[in-house]
Amino acid sequence: MNFLLQTRKWLSLSLVITAISITLQLSTVQALPIDYGFKLMLSETGVQVYKKDDAKGNTDYVTVVNLKKGTIRNLIGTEGTPNGTVKKKLAREFWQDAVTQNTSRRKVMVVVNASFFSTNDDPTGIAFGLKLGGRTISYGYAIAKEYPGQIRTFSFNPDQGIANIQSYAKETFDSMPEVVGGLDAVADKSAFSYLPRTFVGVRDLDGNGTKDVIFYSSSYARQIDASDVLRGFGASATAMLDGGGSTFLIVKGNSLITRERKVPHAIAVYAGK
Repeated sequence: MNFLLQTRKWLSLSLVITAISITLQLSTVQALPIDYGFKLMLSETGVQVYKKDDAKGNTDYVTVVNLKKGTIRNLIGTEGTPNGTVKKKLAREFWQDAVTQNTSRRKVMVVVNASFFSTNDDPTGIAFGLKLGGRTISYGYAIAKEYPGQIRTFSFNPDQGIANIQSYAKETFDSMPEVVGGLDAVADKSAFSYLPRTFVGVRDLDGNGTKDVIFYSSSYARQIDASDVLRGFGASATAMLDGGGSTFLIVKGNSLITRERKVPHAIAVYAGK
């Protein structure tokens, strides 16, 4: 009798453990982009790029960077005069700049546009702030002038695997080596129009403190579409980067979203550390 009782207890415990394991697996699957129709098109150390084609011939792209294994770097044009301005470059020029930072362990996979700026000026000011390599380029010429309460910063430390999205504060520029100013995902930049969009999100699916950074790039999307996709990929916080005629995406040297507009700033994504 004792043997039968112990066997039943063991079987019950085994079933409970199995159920928990299945639940955890399902939870993990739900965080992946399968339900959104995205397919993996590139997978390298710490970097994955997904794409989704719709019936009208439009394509959305999502770049996922695991900062424990991959790297992101800020890239800017030549700093101008007055201080805080930056001379613009074409997307292809930023790709070439990114390639020069390749090492034996780290190779550029993706370059994407980022900061908001003045399209009328060259060199141009940076609207919502920019810091790279521990040096603040600008706190942002549009602070307290545009989108009050809706300015965000995407800050990161590529060496420590840290990335966050938070409300704008100068203290962020003091505490993080890399900061990119942006907007809340609901700030109205022709929110319901189908336009080129660039968004960024962060996630920590395994809870180990090392963040994944997720970039969304599309030539035909509303703001809610970008936000929904990033949330579907598990992003806990999102922000809007510059869009419209500034949006571009280069993957392994191929221009997947092309614009002729010059921009002052881009972000490079590298496989490896």
